[in-house]
Formats: sequence, structure tokens, C-alpha cells
Amino acid sequence: MIQIHTSKALATDLAGHLTEAPRNPGAMQWYAHRMHVLRRKCVIAMEAESRYAMVFTGLTKPDFQRFADIFSDRLIREALSICQLDDDQSGRLGAVATLVTESVQILPGYDRSVQTHINEVVREMEWTAYEAGTLPEHDGHEFSFGLRMNQTPRKRKGDKDYFYPLEKMRAFWLGLLEHVSARTDNQVPLHKPALH
Repeated sequence: MIQIHTSKALATDLAGHLTEAPRNPGAMQWYAHRMHVLRRKCVIAMEAESRYAMVFTGLTKPDFQRFADIFSDRLIREALSICQLDDDQSGRLGAVATLVTESVQILPGYDRSVQTHINEVVREMEWTAYEAGTLPEHDGHEFSFGLRMNQTPRKRKGDKDYFYPLEKMRAFWLGLLEHVSARTDNQVPLHKPALH
């Protein structure tokens, strides 16, 4: 399960999809913010634990109507891309990521620490867009921009050292795949694993 906590700005675009639900400690926690860059609506979504960012640019009303599906599809594709596994393992990871994303809740919410890191990505995206005169034009360009941001060292309150979001997210997916594979190999019934 995934819970996406939205800023007030994004909540206006996703008003018909918002739900009231308690924070689920077994769910992957994401925070998302909408802003305008070059007069187009863009969303930065960031996973709370790893601070891994996904970038969505030039979103339209129909995109917001199906934002949960767009988000899930992108997350699965990015998981496969950053893990770079062989075909068999990629197939297994794809199945695990599909299980994780089968339920997405969108709810209002805010985390000051995560928002600080989202704001850093926003500033970099604004600077890059104004320099180039354009936004990333498709998923591949958005992923490339996000990849650069996810290789920027970050530090959360209470952390002793800096970390790289890309490395943390990759370790998460590989660890989850290993956990699920071990359970399957031992023929233990598969339950949705705790994510954090």
C-alpha cells in the first residue's frame, strides 16, 4: 500500500480523490507538492524514508483525474530502472512493486522536513527549466532529471551522515525482493510485507 500526503496546492487538483485515513505504518509514505514552472503544473513526489523524488511535469486535468495510476506506473518503472536486474529478477521485482502499488490512498498531509527537501528539488527544476526554456518533455526526461536529484546527498534530522536517495530506494526494493523471495522459496504464505 502507498499513502500519498498532498500539500494544500496539490490537494486542490486532487480534491475528488482525497480520503481521510490514519497513517498506515506498513504503507510506503510519500509526500507530494504541486507548483507552476513555465506556467505549467508540475508535481514533485518524495518518499519520506529515502527522500527519493519523482518528477511529473506539465500535468493536465485528465492527468490529475488518474494521478494514482500515473504515480503507480511510474514508481514500478523507476524501481525496475534503478535496480537493473536480469530479466527473471526484474519480472519478480515488477510483481512485488505491483503488489505494493495496488492500493494508493491520497490524503492531505504535510511534513516540514520532507517539504524542505521537496523545495530543493523545486528550485533546481525551476532553474533548469528557465535555463533550458523548457520542461522535461516525457517520462524519460523526467526520470533523468529525478535521477540527478536522487544522486544529491541528503540528511534528515537525527541522521548522523548524509545519504543518497537513489541508493536508499534501490536498497529498499532489493531488500523487499529478497524478503518476498525468501518467503516464497520457503513456501510461507505471502502477506504484504511492512515497508519501513
